[in-house]
Amino acid sequence: MKYPYVIIDNDQKIADAIQISLEEQPDYICTGIAKDEQDALDLILERRPRLVFLEPEVPGIDTVTTKYSLMTELSKYMSRLPEFIVITKTSDYAIEGIRNRIMDYILKPFSKGQINRTLMRFEKDFGLSGDNTLCFKSYGDYRFVDVDEILYLKADNNTTDFIMSNGNKVEAFKTLKHFQNLLPDHFVRIHNSYIINTDYVSRIHFGKAKCAIKNTDDLIPFSKSYKNNVEEIKDSLAKKSLIYI
Repeated sequence: MKYPYVIIDNDQKIADAIQISLEEQPDYICTGIAKDEQDALDLILERRPRLVFLEPEVPGIDTVTTKYSLMTELSKYMSRLPEFIVITKTSDYAIEGIRNRIMDYILKPFSKGQINRTLMRFEKDFGLSGDNTLCFKSYGDYRFVDVDEILYLKADNNTTDFIMSNGNKVEAFKTLKHFQNLLPDHFVRIHNSYIINTDYVSRIHFGKAKCAIKNTDDLIPFSKSYKNNVEEIKDSLAKKSLIYI
């Protein structure tokens, strides 16, 4: 399972140290760094991380420091907030952090062991309960998409089209590679231009090098360089079949 996280800190050395602490954790992916509350708000709504490493003393929108007002702002748009881990140099914000139900409170300077123990707690308590929504932001317009309703993703130059089960198309201003490691494991890349939701695969034709998608007439091509991925899809779907003839 992939756990995207973001860092909210205006000290680049601290942001780097957090990333270094997580570099041996392949399931944790940093999807952005913000240095003030406004950028943090936009980043979290766009990237929908599972974890947020927060320095409460970064500049706020309406106050000198954000403290926990970022969480209040996020609650206006999100029914479920990410888990917050506060990393700061003082214990002054600890009591307020408890009131805001933060997951952990770490004092600077911190050790890699402290970060690892926090991640273990997170996986134990929250790892299996993920948010199943993507947020697409465009000029102040926030659009929320259920991951389970995505049939496949198609690259279009530097943007990506999300083809939905209801026939709609949602455009994201990010490359296909950007989404490759953020989506759940049942989203698999089979071509330089395509990632498919394997839950919707109805047929794999190796002779024509195409995958058929349920409830559509779409045939998604796969390339030789991604043939091993398609073989794994085939084996996985075959194991789940009631009868294999």
